[in-house]
Amino acid sequence: MKNSMLMGLLMIILLFTTSCSRPESRLIGKWVGSTGTIEFFKNKTGLINPPKERTDLPANVQFKWRVEGSDIVTMIINAPGGRTSFGKLQDNGTLIVEEDKFVKQK
Repeated sequence: MKNSMLMGLLMIILLFTTSCSRPESRLIGKWVGSTGTIEFFKNKTGLINPPKERTDLPANVQFKWRVEGSDIVTMIINAPGGRTSFGKLQDNGTLIVEEDKFVKQK
């Protein structure tokens, strides 16, 4: 009886830890790079903002995102002239988008 309860508990812990390590869950949050900030939301949408000193660029540019494989991020940008950008999730705290390194904020 104790062994089956222990096995059940271990299975629940394993299921929880594997679901938390999905690339999508690692991406959620705010990322900061030299070209601005990117914020990813759970509902697969996001916002891009330029650095504060770049008042000539649009703010709060909306996009939709998806993760392909374990590390490729596709962002479909709705801005005027819309486009698609790609990024690579290097680890839990580093995202490379168009040669800019973004660091996840805590």
